[in-house]
Amino acid sequence: MPLHRRAQLEATATVDTQARLARLGIRLGAIIEATQRTPGGGRVVAVGDLRIALDRATARDLLVVELDAAAS
Repeated sequence: MPLHRRAQLEATATVDTQARLARLGIRLGAIIEATQRTPGGGRVVAVGDLRIALDRATARDLLVVELDAAAS
């Protein structure tokens, strides 16, 4: 997921990833934005006022639809 682009979370690659995100407060349909890269290749994502660091494997499991790209 490119930095500073808003996207809607459509699905995850595994049920485990979806459950983990739900425990963190991120549900399918959420509008998210990657705000930073982490040293290990993960992302810090913003969901509203919430900021959550996702490891590389979890970030790669996200299926998102970019919203900003559709608007331009």
